[in-house]
Amino acid sequence: MVIRAVEAGDRGEWLRLRLALWPDSPPEKEGGEVDTFLAGYPLPTLMAAFVAVRPEGGLCGLVEVSIHESAPGCESDRIGYMEAWYVDPDARGLGLGRALVERGEAWARAAGCREMASDTTPFYPLSPAAHEALGYEEVERHFRKEI
Repeated sequence: MVIRAVEAGDRGEWLRLRLALWPDSPPEKEGGEVDTFLAGYPLPTLMAAFVAVRPEGGLCGLVEVSIHESAPGCESDRIGYMEAWYVDPDARGLGLGRALVERGEAWARAAGCREMASDTTPFYPLSPAAHEALGYEEVERHFRKEI
């Protein structure tokens, strides 16, 4: 599958993925953030977005990244931050999650970051193990990795 930067034509599918990740978030809020980003205005928590494209069309995963000045366990003041990471259930176990994270890490490295961080909550029970499988260390319910 192809991992690439999100494009304007991805709006509907990108919004679907965000709502699958955050089902309690109002669709208007998520749609507004997608529209703002696609209009060329990065948000503090959304500076770059990458998607996994299904061979038959449509999307099946996303990673959204930004840069933070601090994060638990991190030592630098320019930290790549994984704001969102999601793969549709039918596409899991194929390495797409890893490929998406690696693309987000490459973006952060190119932006001058030496560390990557992320967070999770108990509402995402698979997330801690997925982070750890990619080399992230848990720090106060956050994860970090040298990149």
